Amino acid sequence: MQFQNKDPRGFAEYIRQLAEHSPVGSANTMAGYQARRPSLYDLTGEMARIDVPTLILAGDEEEPCLEVCLLMKRAIPTAGLAVLPKSGHGINLEEPELFNRLLEDFFHQVEHGRWTPRDPRSPVASIYGPGGKPC
Repeated sequence: MQFQNKDPRGFAEYIRQLAEHSPVGSANTMAGYQARRPSLYDLTGEMARIDVPTLILAGDEEEPCLEVCLLMKRAIPTAGLAVLPKSGHGINLEEPELFNRLLEDFFHQVEHGRWTPRDPRSPVASIYGPGGKPC
């Protein structure tokens, strides 16, 4: 919806191209891969072993994916999370300049050794801080 609202012509082109996809191929992808893959919630142990720089990008209107993005951010020690405002699933199409700028900055940080694992002191058990209760 966000892409359609921001760029009706671009959205129409996206829909036109999507309509060219094979219905059988799409059904096979859904049944053969997406329906069988494990839930990301079941993969946090594997995610915790990821030791390469990771950038997670999401639109704040992509409600179904926001929790999973936070899950991945918390599970992957090298992950950073960027949430683009007023954007949905197609952030590269909705906000190409911002999307590309975030990727470029990420790549530069990685190239210069500035994308490091999260400081182990960062995660806290509660929004109230390390003590877990209000002061």
